[in-house]
Amino acid sequence: MSRIRLALAQQGDAPEEAAFLAWLQAWCEQAAAGGAHLLLLPELWSTGYRPDKMNEAHAWHDGHPALAAIAALAQERRLAVGFTYLARHQGALRNRLRLYGADGRLALQYDKVHICDFADGTETALQGGDGFACADVALGGATVRIGAMICFDREFPEAGRALMRQGAELVLTPNACRMREDEALGDARLQQLRGRALENRFAVALCNYPAPLQDGASCLIDARGRLLALADDQAGILFADLDLSELRRWRTEQDEVWGTQALRPDCYR
Repeated sequence: MSRIRLALAQQGDAPEEAAFLAWLQAWCEQAAAGGAHLLLLPELWSTGYRPDKMNEAHAWHDGHPALAAIAALAQERRLAVGFTYLARHQGALRNRLRLYGADGRLALQYDKVHICDFADGTETALQGGDGFACADVALGGATVRIGAMICFDREFPEAGRALMRQGAELVLTPNACRMREDEALGDARLQQLRGRALENRFAVALCNYPAPLQDGASCLIDARGRLLALADDQAGILFADLDLSELRRWRTEQDEVWGTQALRPDCYR
């Protein structure tokens, strides 16, 4: 299979923990029914990115039953599921992404590296991660090299370059900020992300919260920086298709045109 389908769950903040798995199950069912191979949720969906829940009482340890339940959902629906949650890590709290494969096994894990020092203290209780990671993940009949950068991480060119040097073909970006209608920046974040995809020759799938929490604009961007799909600001699931053969052909073509010597990692310190 050369084409994979993504489902970007641009949904509001999670209800109480007792109910949110039922919501997730419904979205998994909708994604699977729509032919998706991977479902992605917004940043810190387990807490709705709410400042009052940015504490240990709402953090999950590695053995938390919700994690096992999400893995079971992925396996049941034969659907990869990518999500972020507030994680306990060696006495600290981290903003963690997990991607469970369609077999229910943990395929990728990384912790947000760049922590936002917001005036309201939303993230100041969190500890930054140690680096960026990629993994080969089976989606449908294809194996895709997948990486991730959570929200603020995408604003640093080093993040994209670190993933590119690990061979990332698709980068998952759970998000929790305004992308298209920011009061100070307009759509600069969205355009910046298009540039990040182009400069590193990988596709980017971003999933954001809808209005009024944020402004939606969940999207799929290809390796040329082109918007393949873009949501409005309303709650819903955005389906988007990525042609892997085209992505790989473009990457090979660029290597042939520019040569691999154009990359100078010795100068990027």
